[in-house]
Amino acid sequence: MEEPFLRIEGVSKVFGAFQAVSNVSLTVGKGEIFSLLGGSGCGKTTLLRMLAGFEEPTSGSIFLDGRDIAGVPPWERPVHMMFQSYAIFPHMTVAANVGYGLKHEEGLTKQQRAARVAEMLDLVQLTPFAHRKPHQISGGQRQRVALARALARQPKLLLLDEPLAALDKKLREHTQFELMSIQERTGVTFIVVTHDQEEAMTLSDRIAVMDKGQVKQVGTPTEIYEYPNSRFVASFIGSVNSFEARVIERTGGFLRLSVPGLGGEVVARDVAGVVEGQSVTLAVRPEKITLSKERPEAANTVQGHVKDLAYFGKDSLYRVELPGALLQVHAVNARRGDEGLRVADWYDAVWLSFDPGSAIVLVD
Repeated sequence: MEEPFLRIEGVSKVFGAFQAVSNVSLTVGKGEIFSLLGGSGCGKTTLLRMLAGFEEPTSGSIFLDGRDIAGVPPWERPVHMMFQSYAIFPHMTVAANVGYGLKHEEGLTKQQRAARVAEMLDLVQLTPFAHRKPHQISGGQRQRVALARALARQPKLLLLDEPLAALDKKLREHTQFELMSIQERTGVTFIVVTHDQEEAMTLSDRIAVMDKGQVKQVGTPTEIYEYPNSRFVASFIGSVNSFEARVIERTGGFLRLSVPGLGGEVVARDVAGVVEGQSVTLAVRPEKITLSKERPEAANTVQGHVKDLAYFGKDSLYRVELPGALLQVHAVNARRGDEGLRVADWYDAVWLSFDPGSAIVLVD
């Protein structure tokens, strides 16, 4: 097996009595966009700062491209960090900001530095703005200046701390694809810290979900979303309906569950290690549930009443009242004016159904 480009082994960081990072082990491949995802205080930024050399691990090791970088100062690491605030100089032009880190680069002539700056400006599509000051360009363009400056020194590893947090939603969505395109063209390994689940799902080849200084799950966006390994991961990534359940039997690659909150039995995909009689959690994503006025021919059906709905344009969110629970259902609005059930229909009975393959059984 090829040696991982970045290898983090049993890394912990303690500040006084506070354990910020606890025994984290991760591997990242060369040219990968890898995200550290979690809420405030989960340890993701502390881990990023240890990769940059701004903090030293209390214990554990970090290897980059086969080299142990413990004790290597930040300026000697082939690593660059792009800060959330961008930290670009307001008195310098765009070109001067991009070239700032090259001023003391050994072995580069003045002409080579100018060529590198021009190459970076072209990469981030800022050539026409080279002579402008930061206050004369937009927030999205300032973000690209910071990115170009970070890439100008040709790092092996680029660390991005909440890189899109300062942008509005529409610009953030556009810039996500720009970042992916730039990473693909340069081949530089990106480590992205974010608390935004959609951002991590869009950008990343793989994601590490963190909580309380620990890594809870590592996987592709599809693996994290469709196959969460715990209640925490299932609830942190997207929306989910959760119910207490008990395993009745295992049969034919499926589990038959008793789910009091749904008023009966449910068939779900099998999970290794569960036994009959075991208490588990059943989780179902809102978009996996189908809502209809007539009872469908499906393995898992339950009847309820629409309590209320929110119309978002492209889809609607229903809250459906069951005898023992309140269920969320997302339905796509495929036609213009298709804003879901009318107010007069809200308290009529509706049927909900979901496929056994969409039912997630969690034991943690």
